[in-house]
Amino acid sequence: MIRLSRRGWNNVLIFATLLLILLFNQSGQFLDDAPPVQSGQLLPDGLPVMKMDFGGHQLERIGPGWRLRPSTNASAEQLSEVVNNWQQAIAEPLGPGKLADGLVAVIWLAGEEQGRVFELSQREEGIWLEHRQQLYLLPDQHLSAFVPDGAY
Repeated sequence: MIRLSRRGWNNVLIFATLLLILLFNQSGQFLDDAPPVQSGQLLPDGLPVMKMDFGGHQLERIGPGWRLRPSTNASAEQLSEVVNNWQQAIAEPLGPGKLADGLVAVIWLAGEEQGRVFELSQREEGIWLEHRQQLYLLPDQHLSAFVPDGAY
């Protein structure tokens, strides 16, 4: 058995506490429930979109349809098409990086506590997209297909 003074045991407890704090802090990176986007769809198939935030505009699910707040001249069909475009979008990974001048979109999926944050920027070859400090390309796409009219 180890015989330590009271001061020695206090030091052991302090270092053990520090090690636990470091362990819990680092484990958040390993246990993250939303993995980065791989080559393929931006959003998973099984989870329906509940809400989308585009800066000052919010696209919300209302029963089987969608509404945009504050309202713009976008029709219900256009709003539904925006959501479908997000769900069917195929992204090509470009590697790590950061966009400086993009439009931020937050997508809230059913069953997830936090929204998925995407930054979009229109370029010649399509839309560049940043998600979790990784860059992706949506080739031959235009920003208007992913953001409702009047929201950008």
